[in-house]
Amino acid sequence: MNRSSRTTWAFGAAGALVAVAAASKVRAAWDYAAASDPASASDSLPLYLGAKAVAQGLDPTDTASLEAVYAAAELNVTKAIFSVLYPPSLHVLLQPLAELSHYGFLFYWRLLLLGTLVIGLGCAGTVGLDRKRAPLGAALAIFGAFALFPLFVDVQLGLGQPNLIIVGLFGLAMGAVARGWAVLGGLAALIGAAIKLVPAIAFWPLFWGRRWRAVGVATVAGLVLAGWTLAHVPFDRVIDNLASTLAFQRTVEPHWLHDPSLPDWGRFVGFLRRPALLVLSLALTAGAVWANRFDAGARGEASAVGIGLLATALAADSAGVGAYYATMAMPGMAVLISWPLSSRASRTAWLGVPAAGLVVWLTNGGLIYSTPDVELKLVVACTGMWSVIAWRMVQLSRPWSMGGRGLAAGLVVLALVHASVWTWRPPFRGHKALPDASPGSLTTPNAPPVAPMPHDGTPR
Repeated sequence: MNRSSRTTWAFGAAGALVAVAAASKVRAAWDYAAASDPASASDSLPLYLGAKAVAQGLDPTDTASLEAVYAAAELNVTKAIFSVLYPPSLHVLLQPLAELSHYGFLFYWRLLLLGTLVIGLGCAGTVGLDRKRAPLGAALAIFGAFALFPLFVDVQLGLGQPNLIIVGLFGLAMGAVARGWAVLGGLAALIGAAIKLVPAIAFWPLFWGRRWRAVGVATVAGLVLAGWTLAHVPFDRVIDNLASTLAFQRTVEPHWLHDPSLPDWGRFVGFLRRPALLVLSLALTAGAVWANRFDAGARGEASAVGIGLLATALAADSAGVGAYYATMAMPGMAVLISWPLSSRASRTAWLGVPAAGLVVWLTNGGLIYSTPDVELKLVVACTGMWSVIAWRMVQLSRPWSMGGRGLAAGLVVLALVHASVWTWRPPFRGHKALPDASPGSLTTPNAPPVAPMPHDGTPR
Protein backbone atom coordinates (compact mmCIF):
# COMPACT_ATOMS: atom_id res chain seq x y z
CA MET A 1 0.00 0.00 0.00
CA ASN A 2 1.50 3.34 -1.05
CA ARG A 3 1.61 6.45 1.10
CA SER A 4 -1.40 8.06 -0.61
CA SER A 5 -3.55 5.00 0.02
CA ARG A 6 -2.47 4.83 3.66
CA THR A 7 -3.36 8.51 4.11
CA THR A 8 -6.77 7.97 2.53
CA TRP A 9 -7.45 4.98 4.79
CA ALA A 10 -6.29 6.91 7.85
CA PHE A 11 -8.62 9.83 7.16
CA GLY A 12 -11.44 7.41 6.36
CA ALA A 13 -10.97 5.52 9.62
CA ALA A 14 -10.81 8.73 11.65
CA GLY A 15 -13.93 10.00 9.93
CA ALA A 16 -15.78 6.75 10.66
CA LEU A 17 -14.87 6.87 14.36
CA VAL A 18 -15.98 10.49 14.72
CA ALA A 19 -19.15 9.73 12.74
CA VAL A 20 -20.06 6.94 15.18
CA ALA A 21 -19.59 9.34 18.11
CA ALA A 22 -21.64 11.99 16.28
CA ALA A 23 -24.43 9.49 15.54
CA SER A 24 -24.62 8.68 19.24
CA LYS A 25 -24.99 12.39 20.03
CA VAL A 26 -27.69 12.80 17.39
CA ARG A 27 -29.65 9.86 18.76
CA ALA A 28 -29.36 11.21 22.32
CA ALA A 29 -30.72 14.57 21.18
CA TRP A 30 -33.69 12.89 19.49
CA ASP A 31 -34.36 10.76 22.56
CA TYR A 32 -34.24 13.88 24.74
CA ALA A 33 -36.76 15.68 22.55
CA ALA A 34 -39.01 12.62 22.26
CA ALA A 35 -39.07 12.28 26.04
CA SER A 36 -40.22 15.86 26.51
CA ASP A 37 -43.84 16.77 27.05
CA PRO A 38 -45.41 18.08 23.79
CA ALA A 39 -47.18 20.66 25.95
CA SER A 40 -43.77 22.29 26.56
CA ALA A 41 -42.98 22.70 22.84
CA SER A 42 -43.98 26.35 22.93
CA ASP A 43 -41.73 27.53 20.09
CA SER A 44 -43.44 25.21 17.62
CA LEU A 45 -46.89 26.51 18.54
CA PRO A 46 -46.99 29.73 16.44
CA LEU A 47 -45.74 27.78 13.42
CA TYR A 48 -48.48 25.17 13.81
CA LEU A 49 -51.17 27.76 14.42
CA GLY A 50 -50.02 29.88 11.47
CA ALA A 51 -50.13 26.89 9.13
CA LYS A 52 -53.63 25.96 10.33
CA ALA A 53 -54.74 29.59 10.00
CA VAL A 54 -53.65 29.65 6.35
CA ALA A 55 -55.42 26.33 5.74
CA GLN A 56 -58.61 27.81 7.21
CA GLY A 57 -58.39 31.01 5.17
CA LEU A 58 -57.38 33.13 8.19
CA ASP A 59 -54.58 35.66 8.52
CA PRO A 60 -51.41 34.09 10.05
CA THR A 61 -50.01 37.57 10.77
CA ASP A 62 -52.88 38.40 13.12
CA THR A 63 -52.53 37.39 16.77
CA ALA A 64 -56.29 37.14 17.18
CA SER A 65 -56.47 34.58 14.36
CA LEU A 66 -53.80 32.44 16.02
CA GLU A 67 -55.61 32.62 19.36
CA ALA A 68 -58.87 31.59 17.69
CA VAL A 69 -57.20 28.58 16.05
CA TYR A 70 -55.60 27.67 19.39
CA ALA A 71 -58.95 27.78 21.18
CA ALA A 72 -60.74 25.78 18.47
CA ALA A 73 -58.03 23.08 18.52
CA GLU A 74 -58.39 22.75 22.30
CA LEU A 75 -54.62 22.74 22.80
CA ASN A 76 -52.86 22.94 26.13
CA VAL A 77 -49.34 24.34 25.78
CA THR A 78 -47.78 25.40 29.07
CA LYS A 79 -46.40 28.63 27.62
CA ALA A 80 -48.69 29.50 24.75
CA ILE A 81 -46.87 31.78 22.28
CA PHE A 82 -48.81 33.59 19.56
CA SER A 83 -45.85 35.17 17.77
CA VAL A 84 -46.52 36.85 14.42
CA LEU A 85 -42.86 37.72 13.80
CA TYR A 86 -42.27 34.87 11.35
CA PRO A 87 -42.71 35.61 7.61
CA PRO A 88 -46.09 34.46 6.26
CA SER A 89 -44.19 32.36 3.70
CA LEU A 90 -43.21 29.97 6.50
CA HIS A 91 -46.82 29.18 7.30
CA VAL A 92 -47.53 28.61 3.62
CA LEU A 93 -44.57 26.22 3.35
CA LEU A 94 -45.86 24.24 6.33
CA GLN A 95 -49.23 23.55 4.67
CA PRO A 96 -48.56 19.81 4.22
CA LEU A 97 -48.49 19.49 8.03
CA ALA A 98 -51.43 21.80 8.75
CA GLU A 99 -54.07 19.07 9.04
CA LEU A 100 -52.13 17.07 11.63
CA SER A 101 -52.61 17.34 15.37
CA HIS A 102 -50.05 19.41 17.25
CA TYR A 103 -48.39 16.17 18.35
CA GLY A 104 -48.17 14.91 14.75
CA PHE A 105 -46.95 18.27 13.51
CA LEU A 106 -44.29 18.32 16.21
CA PHE A 107 -42.98 14.86 15.29
CA TYR A 108 -42.37 15.72 11.63
CA TRP A 109 -41.18 19.25 12.42
CA ARG A 110 -38.55 17.88 14.81
CA LEU A 111 -37.42 15.38 12.18
CA LEU A 112 -37.05 18.25 9.72
CA LEU A 113 -35.14 20.36 12.25
CA LEU A 114 -32.69 17.63 13.21
CA GLY A 115 -32.21 16.29 9.69
CA THR A 116 -31.52 19.70 8.19
CA LEU A 117 -29.14 20.58 11.03
CA VAL A 118 -27.10 17.38 10.64
CA ILE A 119 -26.93 17.52 6.85
CA GLY A 120 -26.20 21.24 6.78
CA LEU A 121 -23.43 21.19 9.38
CA GLY A 122 -21.92 18.15 7.70
CA CYS A 123 -21.77 20.17 4.47
CA ALA A 124 -20.25 23.15 6.28
CA GLY A 125 -17.53 20.95 7.72
CA THR A 126 -16.29 20.08 4.22
CA VAL A 127 -15.47 23.68 3.24
CA GLY A 128 -11.97 23.86 1.78
CA LEU A 129 -11.36 20.09 2.09
CA ASP A 130 -10.56 17.57 -0.63
CA ARG A 131 -12.57 14.39 -1.07
CA LYS A 132 -10.46 12.17 1.19
CA ARG A 133 -10.61 14.64 4.09
CA ALA A 134 -14.19 15.86 3.61
CA PRO A 135 -15.86 12.95 5.52
CA LEU A 136 -13.71 13.64 8.57
CA GLY A 137 -14.48 17.37 8.40
CA ALA A 138 -18.22 16.66 8.09
CA ALA A 139 -18.18 14.28 11.06
CA LEU A 140 -16.20 16.74 13.19
CA ALA A 141 -18.69 19.54 12.45
CA ILE A 142 -21.70 17.39 13.35
CA PHE A 143 -20.05 16.08 16.51
CA GLY A 144 -19.02 19.64 17.47
CA ALA A 145 -22.61 20.88 17.28
CA PHE A 146 -23.61 18.51 20.08
CA ALA A 147 -20.38 18.34 22.10
CA LEU A 148 -19.36 22.02 21.94
CA PHE A 149 -22.91 23.43 22.28
CA PRO A 150 -24.30 21.16 25.04
CA LEU A 151 -28.09 21.32 25.46
CA PHE A 152 -28.47 23.85 22.64
CA VAL A 153 -29.70 21.25 20.15
CA ASP A 154 -31.47 19.07 22.73
CA VAL A 155 -33.62 21.79 24.26
CA GLN A 156 -34.34 23.66 21.03
CA LEU A 157 -35.33 20.40 19.37
CA GLY A 158 -37.71 19.77 22.25
CA LEU A 159 -39.14 23.27 21.92
CA GLY A 160 -39.46 23.01 18.14
CA GLN A 161 -37.33 26.15 17.73
CA PRO A 162 -36.67 27.07 14.05
CA ASN A 163 -33.10 28.18 14.85
CA LEU A 164 -31.93 24.62 14.15
CA ILE A 165 -33.24 24.56 10.59
CA ILE A 166 -31.81 28.03 9.98
CA VAL A 167 -28.37 26.84 11.10
CA GLY A 168 -28.69 23.79 8.88
CA LEU A 169 -29.63 25.89 5.85
CA PHE A 170 -26.68 28.21 6.49
CA GLY A 171 -24.43 25.14 6.56
CA LEU A 172 -25.99 23.68 3.42
CA ALA A 173 -25.45 26.98 1.58
CA MET A 174 -21.81 27.01 2.73
CA GLY A 175 -21.07 23.47 1.59
CA ALA A 176 -22.86 23.93 -1.74
CA VAL A 177 -21.12 27.22 -2.57
CA ALA A 178 -17.71 25.80 -1.61
CA ARG A 179 -18.23 22.86 -3.99
CA GLY A 180 -19.28 25.11 -6.86
CA TRP A 181 -23.01 24.34 -6.56
CA ALA A 182 -23.97 27.98 -6.15
CA VAL A 183 -27.55 27.44 -7.35
CA LEU A 184 -28.18 24.97 -4.54
CA GLY A 185 -26.58 27.40 -2.10
CA GLY A 186 -28.84 30.21 -3.30
CA LEU A 187 -31.95 28.06 -2.94
CA ALA A 188 -30.92 27.08 0.61
CA ALA A 189 -30.55 30.77 1.45
CA LEU A 190 -33.96 31.50 -0.10
CA ILE A 191 -35.71 28.80 1.93
CA GLY A 192 -33.98 30.07 5.06
CA ALA A 193 -35.15 33.62 4.36
CA ALA A 194 -38.70 32.33 3.88
CA ILE A 195 -38.54 30.81 7.37
CA LYS A 196 -36.67 33.55 9.20
CA LEU A 197 -35.38 36.58 7.34
CA VAL A 198 -31.72 36.53 8.43
CA PRO A 199 -30.44 33.76 6.06
CA ALA A 200 -30.95 36.19 3.17
CA ILE A 201 -27.53 37.54 4.15
CA ALA A 202 -26.02 34.44 2.53
CA PHE A 203 -26.67 36.06 -0.86
CA TRP A 204 -24.01 38.69 -0.09
CA PRO A 205 -20.98 36.59 -1.17
CA LEU A 206 -22.92 35.32 -4.20
CA PHE A 207 -23.21 38.89 -5.47
CA TRP A 208 -19.51 39.63 -4.92
CA GLY A 209 -18.56 36.29 -6.48
CA ARG A 210 -20.68 37.20 -9.53
CA ARG A 211 -22.69 34.00 -9.27
CA TRP A 212 -25.44 35.47 -11.42
CA ARG A 213 -27.02 32.15 -12.38
CA ALA A 214 -27.51 31.27 -8.73
CA VAL A 215 -28.90 34.71 -7.98
CA GLY A 216 -31.22 34.51 -10.99
CA VAL A 217 -32.59 31.07 -10.12
CA ALA A 218 -33.13 32.12 -6.50
CA THR A 219 -34.90 35.29 -7.69
CA VAL A 220 -37.29 33.34 -9.90
CA ALA A 221 -37.94 30.81 -7.13
CA GLY A 222 -38.46 33.69 -4.71
CA LEU A 223 -41.05 35.26 -6.99
CA VAL A 224 -42.90 31.95 -7.21
CA LEU A 225 -42.86 31.62 -3.43
CA ALA A 226 -43.99 35.24 -3.06
CA GLY A 227 -46.89 34.61 -5.42
CA TRP A 228 -47.87 31.48 -3.50
CA THR A 229 -47.74 33.44 -0.25
CA LEU A 230 -49.80 36.33 -1.64
CA ALA A 231 -52.44 33.86 -2.77
CA HIS A 232 -53.08 33.19 0.94
CA VAL A 233 -52.11 36.45 2.65
CA PRO A 234 -52.97 39.97 1.39
CA PHE A 235 -50.02 42.06 0.19
CA ASP A 236 -50.58 44.82 2.73
CA ARG A 237 -50.54 42.29 5.59
CA VAL A 238 -47.25 40.82 4.34
CA ILE A 239 -45.67 44.29 4.22
CA ASP A 240 -47.02 45.19 7.66
CA ASN A 241 -45.67 41.93 9.06
CA LEU A 242 -42.19 42.57 7.67
CA ALA A 243 -42.22 46.15 8.98
CA SER A 244 -43.35 45.00 12.43
CA THR A 245 -40.64 42.33 12.56
CA LEU A 246 -37.90 44.81 11.63
CA ALA A 247 -39.22 47.35 14.10
CA PHE A 248 -39.24 44.77 16.87
CA GLN A 249 -35.65 43.75 16.11
CA ARG A 250 -34.53 47.37 16.46
CA THR A 251 -36.06 47.65 19.93
CA VAL A 252 -34.53 44.50 21.45
CA GLU A 253 -31.46 45.26 23.57
CA PRO A 254 -29.49 43.25 26.15
CA HIS A 255 -30.85 44.12 29.56
CA TRP A 256 -27.36 43.73 31.07
CA LEU A 257 -26.14 46.76 29.11
CA HIS A 258 -28.45 48.80 31.36
CA ASP A 259 -26.66 47.55 34.48
CA PRO A 260 -24.37 50.28 35.90
CA SER A 261 -22.29 47.60 37.68
CA LEU A 262 -21.27 46.00 34.39
CA PRO A 263 -17.47 46.23 33.94
CA ASP A 264 -16.22 48.38 31.10
CA TRP A 265 -14.81 45.45 29.15
CA GLY A 266 -18.25 43.81 29.17
CA ARG A 267 -19.93 47.00 28.02
CA PHE A 268 -17.31 47.38 25.28
CA VAL A 269 -17.98 43.88 23.95
CA GLY A 270 -21.70 44.53 24.17
CA PHE A 271 -21.48 47.62 21.99
CA LEU A 272 -18.91 46.07 19.63
CA ARG A 273 -21.30 43.26 18.75
CA ARG A 274 -23.68 45.69 17.01
CA PRO A 275 -23.22 46.96 14.39
CA ALA A 276 -19.43 46.67 14.17
CA LEU A 277 -19.10 42.89 13.79
CA LEU A 278 -21.71 42.68 11.06
CA VAL A 279 -20.28 45.65 9.13
CA LEU A 280 -16.76 44.23 9.35
CA SER A 281 -18.06 40.81 8.26
CA LEU A 282 -19.77 42.28 5.20
CA ALA A 283 -16.64 44.21 4.22
CA LEU A 284 -14.23 41.31 4.79
CA THR A 285 -16.45 38.83 2.96
CA ALA A 286 -16.83 41.16 -0.02
CA GLY A 287 -13.08 41.77 -0.15
CA ALA A 288 -12.11 38.09 0.13
CA VAL A 289 -14.59 36.89 -2.48
CA TRP A 290 -13.71 39.69 -4.89
CA ALA A 291 -9.98 39.04 -4.47
CA ASN A 292 -10.53 35.40 -5.52
CA ARG A 293 -13.05 36.04 -8.28
CA PHE A 294 -10.79 34.48 -10.96
CA ASP A 295 -10.00 31.32 -8.95
CA ALA A 296 -13.12 29.14 -8.70
CA GLY A 297 -11.86 26.98 -5.84
CA ALA A 298 -10.61 29.85 -3.67
CA ARG A 299 -13.71 31.91 -4.50
CA GLY A 300 -15.96 29.09 -3.32
CA GLU A 301 -14.03 28.64 -0.09
CA ALA A 302 -13.99 32.39 0.61
CA SER A 303 -17.73 32.61 -0.08
CA ALA A 304 -18.50 29.69 2.23
CA VAL A 305 -16.25 30.89 5.06
CA GLY A 306 -17.79 34.36 4.60
CA ILE A 307 -21.28 32.93 5.17
CA GLY A 308 -19.96 31.30 8.34
CA LEU A 309 -18.44 34.62 9.41
CA LEU A 310 -21.73 36.44 8.85
CA ALA A 311 -23.68 33.78 10.78
CA THR A 312 -21.25 34.06 13.70
CA ALA A 313 -21.57 37.86 13.73
CA LEU A 314 -25.34 37.42 13.94
CA ALA A 315 -24.82 34.93 16.77
CA ALA A 316 -22.66 37.39 18.73
CA ASP A 317 -25.35 40.05 18.30
CA SER A 318 -28.40 37.95 19.13
CA ALA A 319 -26.85 35.87 21.94
CA GLY A 320 -26.82 39.08 23.96
CA VAL A 321 -30.61 39.09 24.04
CA GLY A 322 -31.23 35.36 24.35
CA ALA A 323 -28.74 32.63 25.21
CA TYR A 324 -30.06 30.08 22.73
CA TYR A 325 -29.30 32.36 19.79
CA ALA A 326 -25.64 31.38 20.20
CA THR A 327 -26.76 28.38 18.14
CA MET A 328 -26.21 30.63 15.11
CA ALA A 329 -22.45 30.30 15.67
CA MET A 330 -22.51 26.60 14.72
CA PRO A 331 -21.73 27.23 11.01
CA GLY A 332 -18.70 29.23 12.16
CA MET A 333 -17.72 26.40 14.49
CA ALA A 334 -17.82 24.02 11.51
CA VAL A 335 -15.25 26.00 9.49
CA LEU A 336 -13.07 26.42 12.58
CA ILE A 337 -12.93 22.80 13.69
CA SER A 338 -12.20 21.51 10.18
CA TRP A 339 -9.82 24.31 9.16
CA PRO A 340 -6.57 22.39 9.92
CA LEU A 341 -7.65 19.78 7.34
CA SER A 342 -7.85 22.35 4.54
CA SER A 343 -5.24 22.33 1.77
CA ARG A 344 -4.91 26.11 2.16
CA ALA A 345 -4.47 25.94 5.94
CA SER A 346 -1.46 27.54 7.60
CA ARG A 347 -0.05 26.69 11.02
CA THR A 348 -2.39 29.24 12.59
CA ALA A 349 -5.32 27.08 11.43
CA TRP A 350 -4.93 25.12 14.67
CA LEU A 351 -6.24 28.20 16.49
CA GLY A 352 -9.63 27.18 15.11
CA VAL A 353 -9.82 24.07 17.28
CA PRO A 354 -9.78 25.80 20.71
CA ALA A 355 -11.83 28.69 19.30
CA ALA A 356 -14.56 26.24 18.26
CA GLY A 357 -14.95 25.26 21.91
CA LEU A 358 -15.31 28.75 23.38
CA VAL A 359 -19.04 28.36 24.10
CA VAL A 360 -18.57 25.28 26.26
CA TRP A 361 -15.42 26.65 27.92
CA LEU A 362 -16.82 30.04 28.87
CA THR A 363 -20.02 28.60 30.30
CA ASN A 364 -20.43 26.04 33.05
CA GLY A 365 -19.59 23.09 30.83
CA GLY A 366 -22.23 24.35 28.42
CA LEU A 367 -24.96 24.33 31.08
CA ILE A 368 -26.20 27.83 30.42
CA TYR A 369 -28.84 27.62 33.15
CA SER A 370 -26.20 27.52 35.88
CA THR A 371 -23.83 30.07 34.31
CA PRO A 372 -23.91 33.59 35.81
CA ASP A 373 -24.05 36.44 33.25
CA VAL A 374 -24.53 33.81 30.55
CA GLU A 375 -25.54 36.21 27.75
CA LEU A 376 -22.40 38.32 28.18
CA LYS A 377 -20.20 35.21 28.23
CA LEU A 378 -21.85 33.87 25.10
CA VAL A 379 -21.31 37.19 23.33
CA VAL A 380 -17.62 36.97 24.30
CA ALA A 381 -17.45 33.36 23.06
CA CYS A 382 -19.08 34.18 19.72
CA THR A 383 -16.88 37.24 19.29
CA GLY A 384 -13.79 35.11 19.92
CA MET A 385 -14.94 32.59 17.32
CA TRP A 386 -15.66 35.42 14.91
CA SER A 387 -12.13 36.77 15.33
CA VAL A 388 -10.50 33.48 14.31
CA ILE A 389 -12.85 33.02 11.35
CA ALA A 390 -12.01 36.58 10.31
CA TRP A 391 -8.32 35.63 10.42
CA ARG A 392 -9.05 32.72 8.06
CA MET A 393 -10.77 35.19 5.74
CA VAL A 394 -7.76 37.51 5.91
CA GLN A 395 -5.53 34.65 4.81
CA LEU A 396 -7.89 33.78 1.98
CA SER A 397 -7.73 37.42 0.82
CA ARG A 398 -3.97 37.56 0.32
CA PRO A 399 -2.17 39.29 -1.23
CA TRP A 400 -3.67 42.54 0.03
CA SER A 401 -3.22 45.73 -1.94
CA MET A 402 -2.15 48.89 -0.15
CA GLY A 403 -5.62 50.34 -0.70
CA GLY A 404 -7.23 47.21 0.72
CA ARG A 405 -5.00 47.31 3.80
CA GLY A 406 -5.81 50.96 4.37
CA LEU A 407 -9.56 50.39 4.02
CA ALA A 408 -9.47 47.38 6.35
CA ALA A 409 -7.47 49.26 8.97
CA GLY A 410 -9.84 52.23 8.73
CA LEU A 411 -12.91 50.04 9.25
CA VAL A 412 -11.36 48.31 12.26
CA VAL A 413 -10.43 51.67 13.81
CA LEU A 414 -13.96 52.99 13.24
CA ALA A 415 -15.45 49.88 14.85
CA LEU A 416 -13.21 50.22 17.91
CA VAL A 417 -13.88 53.95 18.19
CA HIS A 418 -17.65 53.46 17.93
CA ALA A 419 -17.68 50.83 20.70
CA SER A 420 -15.31 52.94 22.82
CA VAL A 421 -17.45 56.05 22.55
CA TRP A 422 -20.58 54.18 23.60
CA THR A 423 -18.66 52.55 26.46
CA TRP A 424 -16.78 55.50 27.95
CA ARG A 425 -18.36 58.64 26.44
CA PRO A 426 -21.95 57.65 25.60
CA PRO A 427 -23.96 60.36 23.81
CA PHE A 428 -26.72 60.27 26.42
CA ARG A 429 -27.07 60.76 30.18
CA GLY A 430 -25.60 57.42 31.18
CA HIS A 431 -26.46 53.74 31.05
CA LYS A 432 -29.39 54.08 33.44
CA ALA A 433 -30.98 56.42 30.92
CA LEU A 434 -30.87 54.09 27.92
CA PRO A 435 -34.08 54.34 25.88
CA ASP A 436 -36.88 51.90 26.60
CA ALA A 437 -36.39 48.59 24.85
CA SER A 438 -37.87 45.13 24.72
CA PRO A 439 -36.38 43.07 27.54
CA GLY A 440 -34.20 40.85 25.36
CA SER A 441 -32.37 38.33 27.49
CA LEU A 442 -34.94 38.62 30.26
CA THR A 443 -36.82 36.11 28.12
CA THR A 444 -34.05 33.52 28.50
CA PRO A 445 -35.58 30.73 30.63
CA ASN A 446 -34.10 29.86 33.99
CA ALA A 447 -34.40 26.11 33.54
CA PRO A 448 -34.80 23.61 30.70
CA PRO A 449 -38.45 23.46 29.62
CA VAL A 450 -38.23 19.85 28.47
CA ALA A 451 -37.08 16.52 29.95
CA PRO A 452 -35.77 16.69 33.55
CA MET A 453 -32.04 17.26 33.90
CA PRO A 454 -29.81 15.61 36.52
CA HIS A 455 -27.01 17.62 38.08
CA ASP A 456 -24.39 16.48 35.53
CA GLY A 457 -26.45 17.78 32.60
CA THR A 458 -27.06 14.47 30.84
CA PRO A 459 -30.61 13.88 29.56
CA ARG A 460 -32.77 11.19 31.12
